[in-house]
Amino acid sequence: MFEKYVDQHKENIYSKICEYLLRKTPEGHYKIVRAYTDRKGKYVRPSLLLLWAELRAAKLEDAILPAAAMQTSEDWILIHDDWEDSNELRRGEPTAHMLYGDRYAINAGDALHMIMWRMVHDASESLGTSIGARFFSKFYDMLLVTAEGQYLDMHLTHDVKDITKFTLGDYYKSISARSGYYSVYGPMQLGMIIAGKEEKDVEQIKEYGELIGKAFQMKDDILDCTSTEEALGKTIGNDVMNGAKTAILWHFVQNAKPSDLENVREIYMKDRKEKTKEEAKEVIEIFKRYGSFAYAESEVDRLAKEALEKFEEISRDIPESALKETARDAISRLTSRYK
Repeated sequence: MFEKYVDQHKENIYSKICEYLLRKTPEGHYKIVRAYTDRKGKYVRPSLLLLWAELRAAKLEDAILPAAAMQTSEDWILIHDDWEDSNELRRGEPTAHMLYGDRYAINAGDALHMIMWRMVHDASESLGTSIGARFFSKFYDMLLVTAEGQYLDMHLTHDVKDITKFTLGDYYKSISARSGYYSVYGPMQLGMIIAGKEEKDVEQIKEYGELIGKAFQMKDDILDCTSTEEALGKTIGNDVMNGAKTAILWHFVQNAKPSDLENVREIYMKDRKEKTKEEAKEVIEIFKRYGSFAYAESEVDRLAKEALEKFEEISRDIPESALKETARDAISRLTSRYK
């Protein structure tokens, strides 16, 4: 149901984005600016904004521009993230910095960032003084916290080289900022604000949104090692190559024999350019052997169950409808497959 909802609104959101991405000169610059936008994405985040707005009786037309701003934020953030993480594929094609070089890619991401704030400004004005101010403040806070989460992730990935020196709490703190807020309950909260709901109702979403966000990121960590480039549209084993600290790695560290621990530790201590894809595959096979993926899957299931229970509890006042059933399906989808 959620997939159908996304497909139903995707082109309208994309068309609204294109109103702000006029093909101007210099042509080479705007070609890079539009690179990820024109590839499109899964449009999960803007669809969550639309869905939670409609769920609380907002007019759909009031939420299209805010949703377009949400998707545009994803596109510029990914241009920067791909460079920071040395990713080679995005949405099935080479990343912006691989195609156009670091300087041009980062500059294009900056430009898209500026265009996004024009969209946020226009959306805020169209929503009216009170709701518009709340929308702007929430959008700003969500992106600021996302940058903080990215810092925490980069610190764990690049500065904490020793895999025995991080905790599960470190991991959760990082993903709560990056994935929980930005990818899940932030868009939901923006939708609620557009619908004019009170602040206490908006903040309550965090109770199930954080659980979904943890499951969402943990599932992505699993897929990073176990899926295929064709299915994900990005490089497999990237977390191991970068040295990312995940719940999968944490489980392995807690259960590893000294010889295996030292082997994996030595690989993680290397910089990305010093590692080989064969070493990444070796680490993934070791994780499988220790049941670390199975552990992460069980945590995803637990978090997903808790999130659905919280949603039912908090959403008792929302009458049963196709929209409410779609919201349930969105929670299930987010904790199983989407990125």
